[in-house]
Amino acid sequence: MTVDFDFSWSQFLWMVFIFVGVPTMFGASIIRSAWRSERAGLAYSPGRGDLVGMQTGGSRLGLWATGLMAFALGFLSCAGWLSWSADYRGEFRGPGLPAPNQFPTWQVVACGVTVVLLCLVSAHLSRWTMAGGLTAAAGTAAGFTTAFSAVASTDVTGQSGVGVVLSELGWGIALGVLMLVRGAWLTGRHSRRAGSPQP
Repeated sequence: MTVDFDFSWSQFLWMVFIFVGVPTMFGASIIRSAWRSERAGLAYSPGRGDLVGMQTGGSRLGLWATGLMAFALGFLSCAGWLSWSADYRGEFRGPGLPAPNQFPTWQVVACGVTVVLLCLVSAHLSRWTMAGGLTAAAGTAAGFTTAFSAVASTDVTGQSGVGVVLSELGWGIALGVLMLVRGAWLTGRHSRRAGSPQP
């Protein structure tokens, strides 16, 4: 079997650094602010004497573990759904590099649904409601875009860099907004439950 493409490690690493690493570092500053705000809200809540073991989320994963898990799941979502293709004529291509560049609609929709669901799972497993959700969004977007960068590294025209940027920004913003809505809903639900009279 012959391989008819050139994979450039230097181009891949450069794309990941510029188009994934830099936006993720910017997102990390937003996540840190959300985490500090969340911690401060807990520290000043009534009946909270100690800060040991405090959390607002339902599980035990810290922010680093949440981000790494989300990164791996985002990477696997892209690699799992977009490294092969079944076209409208019934032909099957892949999996492997170079990845196909045309996909049936159902495959793209399935990939998007998988990414969103796995981001929600990562956020649910976090110790922090708002900061954990934002960490899951940033990790998922970074993982998906890193896998997407592997495909873009085989492109000699340089146009695929635009797709990498759009992938990182699109997934990062969309998942970030989804996690903010999720965090506001969970916080509101928790506040209503805490404010309800005890029987």
